[in-house]
Amino acid sequence: MGYINAIIILGGINVIAALGVAILTGYTGLFSIGHAGFMALGGYMCAIMVMEFNVPFALALLIGGVFAGLCSFIIGYPAFRSRLRGDYFAIATLGFSEAIRLVLNNTYQVVGGAFGYMGMSTLTTLPVILIAVALALYFAHMFVTSQYGKNCIAVSQDEVAAQMMGVNLLRTKLIALFISAFYAGVAGGLLGFYMAYLSPSFFSITRSSDLLAAVVFGGIQSLIGPFITAFVLIAVPELLRFFAEWRLVVYGLLFVVVMLFRPQGLLGYVEMNFAFARRWWNKLTAKKDASAKGGAA
Repeated sequence: MGYINAIIILGGINVIAALGVAILTGYTGLFSIGHAGFMALGGYMCAIMVMEFNVPFALALLIGGVFAGLCSFIIGYPAFRSRLRGDYFAIATLGFSEAIRLVLNNTYQVVGGAFGYMGMSTLTTLPVILIAVALALYFAHMFVTSQYGKNCIAVSQDEVAAQMMGVNLLRTKLIALFISAFYAGVAGGLLGFYMAYLSPSFFSITRSSDLLAAVVFGGIQSLIGPFITAFVLIAVPELLRFFAEWRLVVYGLLFVVVMLFRPQGLLGYVEMNFAFARRWWNKLTAKKDASAKGGAA
């Protein structure tokens, strides 16, 4: 049972980070292969808040997320001002992520450098992950269905047309990047307090590629697709340990297959909604009303 709990916790952490990538890549059209860097920033800040300043865990997670979001402006503002997009923006995020990892790897004061940040408590439990995933999914859904989310979709479809319709491109992209980095920072904090230590090796390009793969496979302009694939991409390698070394090879092949036969992803453009719950509730209440009327008759 402990092994299953571990898979669920790691899958939930991956889901939270992938939801952030889905907002940036799936809805705004900005490909990022550097979200591991934002996870590192949020994770280390959360650890420092808890271990050095005795900040409550929930508040430290929020601080770590906000810190990662604010740091996203370092790469986001100059990139968007110069209108970087496509492969150029993806390479910029990769360079930013690797720079963060190397800085952490060579900073031994407080964060421990290559040895990692040790002595952390195991605060990320199964109930914490379930609550965090539910909140992350709810707020992501609220964002993408709001006017800000519609602006992000307009930007991803056609930037020129969106600007002509009055959408502020710079502000829209920065908001999407901030929220995306916030999600990654929270996921990094949860990861650190599950593993009970943090190491720069946790946040390599492999983790960024896993998150991007979850969004590409799951589907563009969809939350439920990346939600499912982010969990599957964690669970399958854990269950098939002997196959883990070939993960990147399989990802490459799947990328090609998906781009050829279903470029929008497995559940592309499938909106997450709760219509099924509403239909179930209506049926349940209708049955209760019918039985009540039958009893009265």
